[in-house]
Amino acid sequence: MLDTRPAWIDEIKIAAITCVVVLLACLLGIFSRSMGHLAGLWPANALLLGMFVRFPFLSKPCGWLGAVAAYIASGVLSGESWSSSLLLSTGNLACVTVGCMLFSWLDPGHRRLKHPLSVLYLALIAVICAATAGIVSTIADPVLSNDSHLKAWTFWSVTELVNLLAILPVMLSLPNTSKFRLNRRRSGDVYRLKIDKLLPVGALFASFALGIMLGGPGALAFPIPALLWCALSYGIFTTSIMTLLYSGWVLISMSLGYLPISIVNMNSRSMLLSIRTGVSMLALAPLTVASVMAAREELLRHLEYIAEHDALTGLLNRRAFYDRALSLLSELAQQEKPVAVLMLDIDKFKSVNDNYGHAGGDQVLVAFAHIASSSLREVDMLGRIGGEEFAAILPGCAHEEADRIAQRIRTSLASKSVDIGDGQQISVTVSIGCTFVTLAIQDIEALLLVADKALYRAKENGRNRVEHDNFDEVKNDNDQAANKQA
Repeated sequence: MLDTRPAWIDEIKIAAITCVVVLLACLLGIFSRSMGHLAGLWPANALLLGMFVRFPFLSKPCGWLGAVAAYIASGVLSGESWSSSLLLSTGNLACVTVGCMLFSWLDPGHRRLKHPLSVLYLALIAVICAATAGIVSTIADPVLSNDSHLKAWTFWSVTELVNLLAILPVMLSLPNTSKFRLNRRRSGDVYRLKIDKLLPVGALFASFALGIMLGGPGALAFPIPALLWCALSYGIFTTSIMTLLYSGWVLISMSLGYLPISIVNMNSRSMLLSIRTGVSMLALAPLTVASVMAAREELLRHLEYIAEHDALTGLLNRRAFYDRALSLLSELAQQEKPVAVLMLDIDKFKSVNDNYGHAGGDQVLVAFAHIASSSLREVDMLGRIGGEEFAAILPGCAHEEADRIAQRIRTSLASKSVDIGDGQQISVTVSIGCTFVTLAIQDIEALLLVADKALYRAKENGRNRVEHDNFDEVKNDNDQAANKQA
């Protein structure tokens, strides 16, 4: 059904989203102020930049207008003059504008912090954005007017940098909504939370509490081991959240006096500059570790996929099929459920290779793998166990349903022409042997052997057909024959 809503409705929604988010972020920053207008944490710019990079549909003129309105409104609500509010808003918007431009030059993987160098690019972009914000904001800063322009710019830039490095990673690594799913365990469909997954988070909060109790300059470093533990235990998104909690804990706790650090003249700008720079640098360590670990995990998943899947068809290879089949059959046997096994062989495949070359044969294999996969259920398992031989396990299938699935594969292949390149299309068929058992057994070799005998019978009876054998009956016949011989 076509969406007939006027475009201006969506634009109003985008403007409202950016306006509300930025306004709330600005109010949070105002709340964290301890020295006039100096915010302990100013998340607005980092949030807006992250929103525009992570969700490009928000980066429209209406989205920018919503952000402008929020910046100006927050300034007026905090008691600033209109002129000062406009100038400070210009500095905030300059930071976001430069960031959007720089992130647009990176590939999507780096924008999602999926590569080891991604954190380096993030740090460079954050430095440039912070420097840009510092240039514009210094002009509008009445409190720093007694300092030199260089000192004022340095203070503004570092203050912006720590906010960008604390918040941007969370926004950039934000998972897709479709991935927010709980992993359901099959034993009773009970959701279990592993205690060891909570230990790094517990250690982090314990370090926060210890820092508040003991105080002193060393309190800033108490959470670092826990942050590195989080980076080794969690993904980049969760680690980014932990890093944000650390940065926010330091900045807001110090600003509100909850983190006693025994340093004379704690509110001096040089001291604040040093601490905020240190927090920025410390935040990069767990992010870098998490990014490297994410790249490592991705490489391991890729290598595991290569080891378990056929390079041509993408199906499970023989070894992986057997391993997973044993696991599946064991589970079905415990649940006392039926199972069916198919053996599938493309008819006259040697003639295809002889007439059209191995490239043509490969196209036939790929086409068959796609047709067979789309004809199976989601719970079924398909693998390539030989040249043109395939096998499938159909859990929970009785005779009639297994026959319907096998016939669906056969008729789907026979009714379609396979494009083998150079404008040539050929028709191919498949013979299928099927065996089924009322109560699953943990012997994939025995099941495949019976299905293979049914397959050869399908070949002998004219190909392009499905033949069946009841595993229990075949086993009884074999046992009786063995007893007679004995």
